[in-house]
Amino acid sequence: MKNKFYQMGLITLAIWLYSCSSEEVVGPNILFVITDDQSWIHTSFAGSPEVSTPNFDRIANAGIYFSNAYASAPTCTASRSSILAGQHFWRLGEAGVLWGQYDSRIVNYQAILSDAGYHTGYTGKGWGPGRAIDGPPVGQEYNARTTIPASTQISAIDYTTNFEDFLADKPSDVPFSFWLSPFEPHRPYTVGSGQGNDIDVANITVPGFLPDTEVIRQDMADYYLEIQAQDEALGEILNKIEQHGLLENTMIVVTSDNGMPFPRAKSTNYEYGVRVPLAISWAGKINPRYESAAIVNLSDLAPTFLKSAGLEVPNVMTGRNLLPLLLDESQTQSMSEVDFSYTVTGFERHVLNARENNQTYPIRALHTKDFVYIRNYASDRWPAGDPPAFRDIDGTSPSKTEVLGNAEYLEITTAKRPSEELYNLLNDPYQLNNLAALPEFEQTKLVLADRLQQVLAESEDPVVSGNVDTFNQYPYFGATDPPSTTVNN
Repeated sequence: MKNKFYQMGLITLAIWLYSCSSEEVVGPNILFVITDDQSWIHTSFAGSPEVSTPNFDRIANAGIYFSNAYASAPTCTASRSSILAGQHFWRLGEAGVLWGQYDSRIVNYQAILSDAGYHTGYTGKGWGPGRAIDGPPVGQEYNARTTIPASTQISAIDYTTNFEDFLADKPSDVPFSFWLSPFEPHRPYTVGSGQGNDIDVANITVPGFLPDTEVIRQDMADYYLEIQAQDEALGEILNKIEQHGLLENTMIVVTSDNGMPFPRAKSTNYEYGVRVPLAISWAGKINPRYESAAIVNLSDLAPTFLKSAGLEVPNVMTGRNLLPLLLDESQTQSMSEVDFSYTVTGFERHVLNARENNQTYPIRALHTKDFVYIRNYASDRWPAGDPPAFRDIDGTSPSKTEVLGNAEYLEITTAKRPSEELYNLLNDPYQLNNLAALPEFEQTKLVLADRLQQVLAESEDPVVSGNVDTFNQYPYFGATDPPSTTVNN
């Protein structure tokens, strides 16, 4: 699979370079902002008053807010690879797993924009974690500038000043594409930092798959503080864009790579693991304050960026061009009812040796407005990793420790799952009541299962052929034997 898609990518890229080498760059600037581990619901715009995100809200109010946006996978590297390549992560070989590898044989939108004349770069995390053998796939690194963070576990990288350095290096007559990737709100957190910064612990809504205890609330408050810290950095960069007179021709996209780093969220294909915030503004192009119910995938962004720049989309990209939704509200309703009525996500592997012999836990899921259908292809394995460590739950956190000591929630978050799961999102927002075995939902399950199978077959997912262990073979370029407390992922 890997060699086939790599070769297709090389051919596509070569054709594109030949056909576009003489064209003048006419596209907009692109500011792509990707936070690290933030579920869709945790912005003040989305209705979480306990967390303040005025700058995310500013982008949502200035443009379009997607209430149903999904990452391709609930783990950092696979999700970020999918965004860059504009493809389902399972097409990307060793770039589709945490601490995998990315190289120039995989088509990526930043490289295409750079070859077309864009000034490209990044600050913060960038792609990964993993090994980028041909240099950072997101462009030149700008991480030299540091500052004093709001808490000891927040990154000291000064995203704003690094962005200014990037702009200073930009030739005056070319557009830019910048990847702003804060490390926040990734774990670890400074315990008590949220409450110490006036986040009201009593006002926090604890998801139903976690016990509503003081420890969980405190941990979520610390998570909220890091969301607010990266939102402040976003605000500073937006001000810089405005000061440089670039706001009128800059497409600004703000999202996250996957959901919150809590049990039964990150590393799962439940809503809190793969559903992410997404707001897009483009002054003079996108009408302000429009909320779209279209179900979109972050792999749709690469084709959208290329189309906005007047470039052809490589045939290997499976993502969809969102420009019709962004620029023409008259098409939004009809398109969302047909082309954007569902999306597909998946999972393979998070940390090294979460299961015996480094086995993966292959999942594919289909998400609609009302339902999520999940197929577990190796349901005999432990979804959160082998007990007692359950290492696919990030690190040793207060919430993980709290769950491991609570028999009811230990079962909810770590128990083995059946091969099929079906949840009614309207009646069961936390996906606690599996309907897959109920006769009255048999027809719904069959329709969604058939649609999922069609998408997987068309995209040549190896699980279609029954090979559920394809991703076991790919190397892990992180620490060779990370301890159970590992959180650097």
